[in-house]
Amino acid sequence: MKKLVLLLCLSLSLIGCNSIVQKLVSTPEIKAVRLVNFSMVDKLVIFDIDLYNPNAFALPLSGFSGNFKLNNLTIGSLEATSEQKLAAYGTQTFTLPISLDTAALIEAANSIFTQQQAVYSFNGDVDTSIGSVPFSTSGKLSAQEIISGLLR
Repeated sequence: MKKLVLLLCLSLSLIGCNSIVQKLVSTPEIKAVRLVNFSMVDKLVIFDIDLYNPNAFALPLSGFSGNFKLNNLTIGSLEATSEQKLAAYGTQTFTLPISLDTAALIEAANSIFTQQQAVYSFNGDVDTSIGSVPFSTSGKLSAQEIISGLLR
């Protein structure tokens, strides 16, 4: 009976500690997500993500994941592990290269010509030691970006 009471008290104290820790630790913030490069020839799109750590201690990052869509067609995915740390009270830029699927890229290129537009979106997560931080960005590629993307 004593072991059961001790186990119950220990469980309750751990639950209390967990809620205190959650109140003391803030989730990192996505400050910006930018399209840096888009190349159909290299089958590559590159994004930079600015991530801010509002805590007084460094936060380990465990990975990045996401999907890149062009005209609502998924043409690239990202699953990467990381051993980097996000500096205390700092903003760091992380570069995320995404390889594009050839067949999906051809289908998306066809949709660009039929729809006369190139709308992209990039949705994903940054995995930290305290949980996932979702991010999202979208925009339009100009005719010049598409043409230069074909020539790179």
